[in-house]
Amino acid sequence: MPIDVIVGGQAGDEGKGKLAAYLAKKHNYSAVIRTSSPQAGHTIEYQGKRTGIATLPCGFINPSSRVLIARGAFIDVPRFLEELGSTDLTNSDRIGIDKYVTIVTNSHLEEELSNKNLMKKIGSVGTGSGPARRDKLMRNPNLVFAKDVPQLKQYLTDTVEEIHSLLTQNKLLSLEGDQGFKLSLIHGEYPYVTSRDTTASSFLGEIGVGPKQVRDVYLVFKPYVTRVDGRPIKDEVKNPLQLEWCKTVGHEVGTVSGRIRKIGGFDWKNAQRAIKVNSATKLCFTHMDYFGDFDHEYPHKAQVFLHDVEQNLEKKYPFPKISLLSYGPKINDVIELE
Repeated sequence: MPIDVIVGGQAGDEGKGKLAAYLAKKHNYSAVIRTSSPQAGHTIEYQGKRTGIATLPCGFINPSSRVLIARGAFIDVPRFLEELGSTDLTNSDRIGIDKYVTIVTNSHLEEELSNKNLMKKIGSVGTGSGPARRDKLMRNPNLVFAKDVPQLKQYLTDTVEEIHSLLTQNKLLSLEGDQGFKLSLIHGEYPYVTSRDTTASSFLGEIGVGPKQVRDVYLVFKPYVTRVDGRPIKDEVKNPLQLEWCKTVGHEVGTVSGRIRKIGGFDWKNAQRAIKVNSATKLCFTHMDYFGDFDHEYPHKAQVFLHDVEQNLEKKYPFPKISLLSYGPKINDVIELE
């Protein structure tokens, strides 16, 4: 069996982590894969508390799944080890890190934090990922890989070989993408973008798998748009009381940055393009009990919104189907429509 890919259709923060965890439980994937960087965080409810995950795939909650950090990933070692501790996986033999995962060093972190253009204008979260990617692009001889880090020795593997071995055994796998379509270095809202492409095709390339191995592409949205960078946002919410409600009740705070997210209206044109570029087969919507306001009329608003989705997205090429609706913080707070 092939791979399911979970990607974001907006500017990140769509709730991919929760749905990746839900799908891991539902499909019992043999392996859950991520090819992440430290600036991209996913949040899930784990052991009764909200947990931020920057490196591990959120499908780790399925105890029978192999957890792979693929070759295209970038790791901040201290943060990764802390993350393992927070998820009780420090000594687990389920974890596999490709030997050629790139290490984000303190010098990368310091360089990004000192770049005023990135930090103030663009809205970088300052994790050093951009300088690390640049050094890899320029073939910097001082680049550090996972195989060079003693603390990671017990986890090292060849993820490309592991993934293809599982595929030849007809196993089902998942690939959890980071960030969102608007943040793509190629297809996003340049220059307010991240330092990589953030589409299904690129994530597949980073783990060493071609498009023929894909079963479904789950494209995740919220019924509104959020951003944490410096770009203006359409129909932005300005009411301070509403923004405070969004922060405290809607948890609209960046998982990695800790910054309050700007909130605006749903971008139909961007959604249609995200569907095309990602070859989406299934549409998923989170925060269906929320809608960025506090008037508690969400059942009616949800009905109206889903009707608009049917007209504006399902009937557009390549004709994806509404699949999952998330309505609460718990992993199983999901409605399946297929």
